[in-house]
Amino acid sequence: MVTWLYDEAGRASAILDEFCLRTVDGEPAGYVFGLSAFSIKGEHIGWFEDGVLYDVENRVLGFLPGARGMAHHFPDLQPPPREPVFGKRPNVPTLRARPVRRPAGGWSRHALASYFDAGAPGAAAPAMSSLGESPG
Repeated sequence: MVTWLYDEAGRASAILDEFCLRTVDGEPAGYVFGLSAFSIKGEHIGWFEDGVLYDVENRVLGFLPGARGMAHHFPDLQPPPREPVFGKRPNVPTLRARPVRRPAGGWSRHALASYFDAGAPGAAAPAMSSLGESPG
């Protein structure tokens, strides 16, 4: 079963496939383990809590329909695209330590659909990769 993640405009912009984050094309983009989101390379790129995906600055990137953690107004949800064919999940890499979480603060300046393609988070201008913490 596909679980779509929606962006600030209510567009289906990513997929949560159990613990694997995927692009709308079905390509693996990261992992979610516990409260943490990781890139395909194992870099910590955000948090996932109560159905809400946060970036490294603890700003909302996207959400699952009916997410309990949405403190913001839910946009009207647009119909999702056709479910893509999923390839095999890559092996989970060694996961990096997560930084101290900042106080939450509104919507992210990053687009959910492109967050995973931007690379590893940087200190000055965090770039995004993928999601997770540790299996289980």
